[in-house]
Amino acid sequence: MSTFESQPRLISALDIGTTKVCAVMAQVNESGRLNLLGVGSAPSTGMRKGMVVNVKETITAIETAVEEAEAQADVKMDGVYVALSGEQIRSMNNAGVITVSRDESHLPHTQEITEEDVDRVLDQAKAVTLPNDREILHVLPQEFKVDQHDGIKAPLGHMGHRLEARVHLVTMDSPAAQNLIRCVEAAGLFVEALVLAPLASAAAVLEQTEKDQGVVLIDMGAGTTELLVYYDGGVRHTAVIPFGGNRVSNDIAQILHTTFQKAEELKMEYGYAKFPATVEDNEITINGIAGRQPQTTTRRGLSAIIEPRLEEILQLCRNEVRKSDVSDKLTFGVVITGGGALLREMEEKAGEVFNADIKIGYPLHVGGLEDMVSSPEYATAIGLLLYGLEYEETYGSTKRPSSLSNFMRKLGSLIKNFFKELF
Repeated sequence: MSTFESQPRLISALDIGTTKVCAVMAQVNESGRLNLLGVGSAPSTGMRKGMVVNVKETITAIETAVEEAEAQADVKMDGVYVALSGEQIRSMNNAGVITVSRDESHLPHTQEITEEDVDRVLDQAKAVTLPNDREILHVLPQEFKVDQHDGIKAPLGHMGHRLEARVHLVTMDSPAAQNLIRCVEAAGLFVEALVLAPLASAAAVLEQTEKDQGVVLIDMGAGTTELLVYYDGGVRHTAVIPFGGNRVSNDIAQILHTTFQKAEELKMEYGYAKFPATVEDNEITINGIAGRQPQTTTRRGLSAIIEPRLEEILQLCRNEVRKSDVSDKLTFGVVITGGGALLREMEEKAGEVFNADIKIGYPLHVGGLEDMVSSPEYATAIGLLLYGLEYEETYGSTKRPSSLSNFMRKLGSLIKNFFKELF
């Protein structure tokens, strides 16, 4: 049975990260809000810094997470919104200008701007030369200018002769994106849209007032750290830092001669982004590996490993913020989300680096199973649902009918079996 026969307004999403795949399903209730129905997660070993490095392992992780979410929701997942992240992402600001379409009912040079005009100017703004292996993921309008009047957010219906659009363009590596899509399809699903991961996270953790008056969103994942700079309601700058929480754990593992898994456990159980003076400096014993003698450290010693690497990541983020043309206009400072935001004293450390107001971003705007996804590590997944809700209200659903959906599931199984034969 098709998902959309039993749940006509079901929205599903996949956040396929370096360490975890998260699948979420929600239904739109009568008031237009999301009601979370199912959440599933699985360890991810087939991704690195947003890129598929092992097809078979990525497909398996997606299937496991989806099956868990479907069992909880008691409906089948079909079309999904999928987060895209990592070093494959590039961005730029650009502008486009057109002459407004002539309408004989108006005087010369006072034409009314139509949807067609808005579409044309946005097409003009995204008409940039890209390498053959890159394509545009998002065209994010910043503002419009009608004749000599700038700062216009919604030009539709304005009177004028010349229309200009200033936009932020996000581009992606086409082969990398296709690899991710093929893994999702091989798991029996189809992709409604690819969404920039921090853009989804912003939908989950930021209020419109923050976007209007200026804020930095830092989404700290395991493999990479990504940021958006918002001002006057629009995205002004995006960047990807090629380090995330795993870089910190790697440092712990190397210095304390332990496994990566144990280092991750130590970081989350005992680690601090900035060791506070009020915490007792207890000794920590670390079991030896492969017959080696146990190692010892202290909470302060562990934090002395964590803090320099975290400071490096935050300073790289600060440098990116300074590249934007609004770095001195960010009223609401910095919001940090993602799994990396869970480290103790993160707000204090980030406040030192940025000399600004710092907030940890928790997902908002969902009901139902919100207790299961109330952590920053679920910001992208919840944001994908919110993005999907707005996307479908704007463009309509592209979900396929039941018969074709079932065919795609069978085709996905064939693709999956084909991949299995390769390994």
